[in-house]
Amino acid sequence: MAFTVRDLLEMPLLRRARPEVLVGSDLGAREVRWVHTSEIYGISPLLKGGEVLLTTGLGLVGAAGPGIGAYVESLAAQGVAALLLELGRTFPTPPDALVTAAREHDLPLVVLHGVVPFIEVTEAVHPLLITGELDVLRRADEVTAVLHDAVAEGIGGPELVALVAQCCRAPVGVYSPDGTLLLGEDVRSRVGPPLEAEVGRTPWATLAVADTREPALPRLVALCATMLDLRLGPGGGTGRRTGPGSDLVLALAAGQHLSRGDVLVRARAAGLAPGAGVQAVGLAVELRLPGSLRPGLSATVEAAQAAFGAALVAEVDGVLLVATTVRPSALRARLADFAEGLDAELRATVGGGVVRVAAGPPVEDPAGLARSLPAARDALHLAARLTPGSRTVLASDVGVYRLLSGMVDDAELGRFVEDQLGALLDHDARHGAELVPTLDAYLEAGLSKTVAAHALGIRRQTLYARLERITGLLGGLDLETRQVRTALDLALVGWRMRSSAVTRRSRA
Repeated sequence: MAFTVRDLLEMPLLRRARPEVLVGSDLGAREVRWVHTSEIYGISPLLKGGEVLLTTGLGLVGAAGPGIGAYVESLAAQGVAALLLELGRTFPTPPDALVTAAREHDLPLVVLHGVVPFIEVTEAVHPLLITGELDVLRRADEVTAVLHDAVAEGIGGPELVALVAQCCRAPVGVYSPDGTLLLGEDVRSRVGPPLEAEVGRTPWATLAVADTREPALPRLVALCATMLDLRLGPGGGTGRRTGPGSDLVLALAAGQHLSRGDVLVRARAAGLAPGAGVQAVGLAVELRLPGSLRPGLSATVEAAQAAFGAALVAEVDGVLLVATTVRPSALRARLADFAEGLDAELRATVGGGVVRVAAGPPVEDPAGLARSLPAARDALHLAARLTPGSRTVLASDVGVYRLLSGMVDDAELGRFVEDQLGALLDHDARHGAELVPTLDAYLEAGLSKTVAAHALGIRRQTLYARLERITGLLGGLDLETRQVRTALDLALVGWRMRSSAVTRRSRA
C-alpha cells in the first residue's frame, strides 16, 4: 500500500507540529517516495519526484516574488509530492508569493506551526518505505552530501570526476558532444555499454559510468551529472556575459585560480578546442557607442565568430574580452577582419561606433588564456594612450611599453631619459622646436630619411637640418651604431610613456 502525504501528516510526530494545509485537497493521492530536507534554493535538479521536501525557508530569504515563484515551479516540475514549511525560524507567516505559486502549480503546501526536528521525521518515515528503494535513496543522499560539500569547496574538474567514480564505485568518463573524452577514463571503449546522462539543460557534455548493475547506479549517474553541471557548466560571475563559456572568460580575467583541467573541460564544453597548428588567444575590445554597450556585446560575438570561429565573450569594466583560437601566423590579418566585421555589425545595428581591438600572445591551450587575456587588456590600454589612432594592435607591438609601464614614475627611468635626450628636450623647450619627435620618427622609419620626412610632413632638406642639429646636441653620436639606436629607442619609449602618463592598469 502506498504511503501518502495524508499518511505523513497523520503521524503523531507531525501532528505535534500542528500542520496546516494551505494548498492541496487530495493529499491521499500524493504518494510519498522519500522525505528530504534542504535549505538550498536550487534543490530541484537533485530531486527525482515523489519527495516531501521539509524546509525552514532559509533558501528563500531575500528572494522576491518571481524568485519564489520559480522555486515552486521547479519543485512542481520535478513532481515533488508536497512542500512542508516550518514557521518561526525564518518566516513567522508563509510568504504570500509562496502560497500563490503553490496554488498556481498545484503543489501541496503545508505549514508547521510547531518545531519538529526534521531528522526525526526522516528517521520515522524512511523505514516505512520499500526496503529496496530505501537503500537506493540512502545511497543517493550519501552521495549528494559528499558531492555537495566538494562543489561548495570549489573542487577542480579532474578531482570532481575522480570523486564521482569513487561515489559510483565504477570507472567514469566525461565526453564532449562530439565524443571527445574530456575527463576521466574512456569507459565507452569497455565491454558493455555504460550508463549515461547528459550534463546541463542545454547539454554541453555527457557523463558515462561503467555499468556495475548496482540498483542505485542509474539515480547516482543522474545526480552526478547535475553536480558536474553545477561545478563546471555555465555559471555566474561579475560583469556581463553572453553565450556559453563566458563565465570562464570572467573567471580568467579576474585572476580566479582554476586548475588546468578545469579550464580545458570548460573551454571544450563551450566549443573552444585548439587543434593542430591552432592556438588559443585572448582579445580585448574597446567600443565607443552612442548609447548602451549592450548592442556591442551581440555585435562582438557575431564578428568574432565570423573572423575566428568559436568565441567566448564577456564584459569587464567597460572592456569586451574575447577568448578564441587562431593560427599565430594569421593573427594580425584575422584581427583586422574582426575589427572590420565589428564595424559593419555596429553600423547595421546602432549606426556605427569607434572600435579598437588588441590581441594578447597566442598560447598553447585555453589554460594559457589566464596570461593572454590580461596581456590583451594591457595592450589595449597602452595603445589608447600612446597610439590613439590605432585600430588594431598586438601585445608584441607594445611589448617594450608593457615592460616599462610599471616604471613610469621610477626615478632611474627619469634619469635615463634625461641622460639620453636631455639636450634635445631642453632645446625644444627653449626654442619651440621638434627635435625629439623628429628623432622618434627617424628611428621609427628605420633611418629612412624619405619615409621620416613624409611621416613628419616636412621637406627632406628640413629633415637633414634637424638631424644635423640633433647629432650636434647629442655630442656627435653615430645613429648608425646599434647600441646608440637601442639606447635612444628606449629613452624615447620612456619619454612617450611619461609624457602620456601611462601606468599599468590595476587588476585588483
